[in-house]
Amino acid sequence: MGTFLVFLAGILFLAGGLFLKTRVKHELKWRTILNWTLYVVWYAITWIGISFIYINASVGHVKATSTAIFLFGGISVVLAVVLARLLGYIGIKKKSNQTMQA
Repeated sequence: MGTFLVFLAGILFLAGGLFLKTRVKHELKWRTILNWTLYVVWYAITWIGISFIYINASVGHVKATSTAIFLFGGISVVLAVVLARLLGYIGIKKKSNQTMQA
């Protein structure tokens, strides 16, 4: 199972990097660097959490497993929402068609 998780982590990192590369706007260099840095930090925290949960669950540490689920899961969700906001997936206002209003 550990080998499968390492393989899955590598494939998902590559897929996420390719996806992010096509979505990042290269107009502002600081924003591009921020997006890539946030992606790497989010990805690292997510997989550290998954491995921590996997290791603790395999040896039977129930309290550490449940704490890790909430801690790493919460941090991962918050970072994912921030990254989605910076990439423009959350909070995009649709332009209304002014010619249709008469």
